[in-house]
Amino acid sequence: MIPLTIVSSRLISSLPLRSQDIMRKRFGLEDGAVLTLEEIGNKHNITRERVRQIVNTSFTSLQDKIWKEKAEPSLLEFFAKVSKTLSSQGSLKREDLLASSLGCSGLQCHLVFLLHLTQNLFYHRETDEVHTFWANKEELVGNAPDFLDDILSLFEEKNSALSLEELEEELDDFAPQTLVSFLEVSKYLVLSHNGKWGLTDWPEVNPKTVRDKAYLVLKEQGEPLHFRKLAQVIAEFQHKFPLTTIKPVLAQTVHNELIKDARCVLVGRGTYALCEWGYAPGTVKEVIQQVLTSSKTHLAKEAIVQKTLEQRQVKESTVLLNLQDKRLFQRDEAGNYYLAR
Repeated sequence: MIPLTIVSSRLISSLPLRSQDIMRKRFGLEDGAVLTLEEIGNKHNITRERVRQIVNTSFTSLQDKIWKEKAEPSLLEFFAKVSKTLSSQGSLKREDLLASSLGCSGLQCHLVFLLHLTQNLFYHRETDEVHTFWANKEELVGNAPDFLDDILSLFEEKNSALSLEELEEELDDFAPQTLVSFLEVSKYLVLSHNGKWGLTDWPEVNPKTVRDKAYLVLKEQGEPLHFRKLAQVIAEFQHKFPLTTIKPVLAQTVHNELIKDARCVLVGRGTYALCEWGYAPGTVKEVIQQVLTSSKTHLAKEAIVQKTLEQRQVKESTVLLNLQDKRLFQRDEAGNYYLAR
């Protein structure tokens, strides 16, 4: 098929010279820079409304050339390919992802220009809530706000990230691929590193701080890590986080953030674990106190050491040294320990 750049150039060359320049600037066909109606008007010393009229008149002229005169058969073939691609994606697709699916990522300006010339595709402009998208079913464009409200309401109700399978079960009115395309269209939703969808402002879905990245990496690793190793893993892992800016990860920054994070526990010298794994906060001495508090009977030294080492990555001698504090720990006649009153 003839390249899109050649097709769009052929079409525009049939317009009056001023209209050619306006259309190129309006769609960024020369250098990718899309100018506003006002910016174009200033360059041609005409009003923005006059620019709008010229754009609309140019579209009418070009559509007649395509659909009445059949002047560009290769373009009609391309439009059929676009429609087929949309159908395979649930009948709608975010504009940049559609360009990628069509192999036109580097030619998106030309693609957008040509798509505006179609008769059977429907356009939804970018808003604060949604990315620009195209559909081959008009009702999907008209009903998009209501559909997206339903999806967002589900996330707010569940208050947790959901897999596509979970979403399909809850939103069974949507065809699976249509649901995926709507998820991609929303600016409030994002696919997280673990393959689940969630709100963009949820730290567990879209971590923005070192603290949240460290928490998610620990959760992903499933075991305590020294802060230096954790910084290394975050640096290797952060490209998986959606919408994140890749930055250097300093070990000392990770240490400083985690020591203030109530979700994490310092379980050894520089080693952190998650509270949700069953680790209790506090010093070794405080852990021993918790062990004795939770016990219904006095405990032998060996039992205290074992239970404390389950909570802290320290030497046995460290536990025994802390156990010698007679202000807190006392022994009965059998040599077992209990908390001092």
